[in-house]
Parts: sequence; structure tokens; C-alpha cells
Amino acid sequence: MNSIESAQQYIPIAESGDVQAQFTLALMYANGHGGLDKDYLLAHKWATMAAMNGNIESAMLAELLIPQMTHQEIQQSRKMIQNCRSNKL
Repeated sequence: MNSIESAQQYIPIAESGDVQAQFTLALMYANGHGGLDKDYLLAHKWATMAAMNGNIESAMLAELLIPQMTHQEIQQSRKMIQNCRSNKL
């Protein structure tokens, strides 16, 4: 299995609400691993989702990502999180 496949496989698991998959995706996006480009917006989204689901490490990661993001990216992340919560992800 190549790294792109492994990252792609986490997305539906994370979307189903799996906290560990959410945290793993957050780390992959934050570091540009698993075939993903670095994307602090998506890293923040997944870290916050995992934190809301009880993962303490994710809460710390979400806080560490904020200084790397623009105000617009932070607002966009919040909208994405709200949408996920509305859809019960």
C-alpha cells in the first residue's frame, strides 16, 4: 500500500466519527504526510473534531496550528466544523 492510499483510507473512517482516524488525519495534513499536501485548515478541522470527541492531544494540536493560519482560514475551519457537527460527524 502506498502512502496516498493510506491517507485516503482514513477519510471515510474519520468522517464516520472515529476519533483516532480524525487525529491521524489532522497529523497527516499538518505535516504533509500520507500523500497529502500540508494543509493547516484541514489539519485544524480534523484536530478540532477529534478534540470535541475527547482526544486531548488533538486539542493541543489544534491550538498549535492556529498561529500558522490566517484569520480567514480559522473562520473557514470553524464553518467546516459546524457543518460536520450539523451532519453528526
